[in-house]
Amino acid sequence: MKKVLVLGGSYFIGKAIVEALLGSQKDYEIYTLNRGSRKTEDKRITNIICDREDLNEMKKCLSEHEFNYIIDVSGLNVNQLEILHEALNYEKLEKYIFISSSAVYDVENYKIPFKESFMLGKNKYWGDYGTNKIECEEFLEDKYNYSNVQLIILRPPYVYGENNYAAREGFIFHHIINDRPILIPNDGETKIQFIYSKDLGNLVEGFLETNQDNLSIYNVGNSEAVTFNTWIELCEKAAGKKAIKYHFYYEEKGYNERDFFSFFNYDNVLDVKKIHSVFKEETSMEEGLKKCYQWYLHNEAMVMMKKHVAEKEEEIYKLLGK
Repeated sequence: MKKVLVLGGSYFIGKAIVEALLGSQKDYEIYTLNRGSRKTEDKRITNIICDREDLNEMKKCLSEHEFNYIIDVSGLNVNQLEILHEALNYEKLEKYIFISSSAVYDVENYKIPFKESFMLGKNKYWGDYGTNKIECEEFLEDKYNYSNVQLIILRPPYVYGENNYAAREGFIFHHIINDRPILIPNDGETKIQFIYSKDLGNLVEGFLETNQDNLSIYNVGNSEAVTFNTWIELCEKAAGKKAIKYHFYYEEKGYNERDFFSFFNYDNVLDVKKIHSVFKEETSMEEGLKKCYQWYLHNEAMVMMKKHVAEKEEEIYKLLGK
């Protein structure tokens, strides 16, 4: 039985990956590693409680383990990766899958859709998050360049799905349910791309059982992007209720889009031809958002609504006379 370690396996994306492993036709011995803030109750999973930024603790936690596959969801900077690799036993390691991000693309110097072959660079919207992900990719490429380990780097855009505690689809549902006006940046025609968390989980599980080059990099996302306007309309359809909506030309009034909205106001669209030539599974956004809405109805308190956003919204409502 192959032994799999999922770093960050109890939260949103990691949880979807673990669920895909549990539902696989293959039998995996599944381990998750996190700080223990969200413990798993599933007896089929061994939860290693450890701070991945503490080298001594990581050495102690991992010293008795030899993993065949590592899926790194929570790696945010090179320091975390250095500690992990100093603590790891590599003897049986076959694959390392790293969840990177579309934030690695230099959006000011390239046009959409962003291709895997584009040079990476600082993304002014994502700042350190994006540059740290670039450094992580470079570290892993150097680490596994001359090894027998297959390194697979996945770059998703926005991820949506059940267990998403970030205020994205939950943000829209909250406004719809409570008749709170949604402020849409400018004309709402900015394009963004998504991937459903369960599709991402199934895709990762699929990579464990398919042969890849020693280095494989994939953009992962839905085949079609949507505009802000369409995204909100899809959320309305899932909720079975129309939202109150106002287009707000925020720059004229001295605001930032993140003062009142869930997404940065730039076209975030990836070229996903490469991944769709390998994995064709894609849940329609209508179907995915219906499931998200049902989850939200039972978990509304778990979605992290930001107090300062609500305060800024109130300011803007008054400014608009609403």
